[in-house]
Amino acid sequence: MRGIVAFLILTAAGLFLPTSAVAAPNDFRVISGTLLHPATIGAGVTVLVLKSDEGGVYYADLRAVSGIPALQRGAVVTLIGYEGARPDQLVTQAMYPADPAPAEPPAVRSQRINGRIGSLTGPTVVIRAADGSEATMLLRGIKTTILKLLRAGDLVTVFGQADDTDFVVTGIVQRQD
Repeated sequence: MRGIVAFLILTAAGLFLPTSAVAAPNDFRVISGTLLHPATIGAGVTVLVLKSDEGGVYYADLRAVSGIPALQRGAVVTLIGYEGARPDQLVTQAMYPADPAPAEPPAVRSQRINGRIGSLTGPTVVIRAADGSEATMLLRGIKTTILKLLRAGDLVTVFGQADDTDFVVTGIVQRQD
């Protein structure tokens, strides 16, 4: 159940937030970029090559994706899945083409913080980053059922934005040690 909940949170966060990360085999990944190969994809295509927004080239296995959209080389797409045996491989679970009309960029870019939960009181969490710094954050929009899964000491990646008074978390992902 925890895995399904974490996948749903990550999927929602991945749709709205660009991410890049160092991952290991079977780690969750969200990669956005440009379709390089084949020239046309659609039903029946099982592999594609994507150049990420960060410049890396990824080979995506699409066998687990249902409803592959028809796209041409150069299309912008977001892939959600798990890292394969190599860092440039992705076992794709979901695929989303970019909206035809680009959205207005947000005024404040989302941030990502990796660390451990120091304390969790209601919708407020303290995250201890790897460098020893601590940040107090408000978990706004995170369901109570998700909050109940979090414990002090959990290794997490937090997504969100700073506002006038605090850091508002829009997504949180539990990771394994």
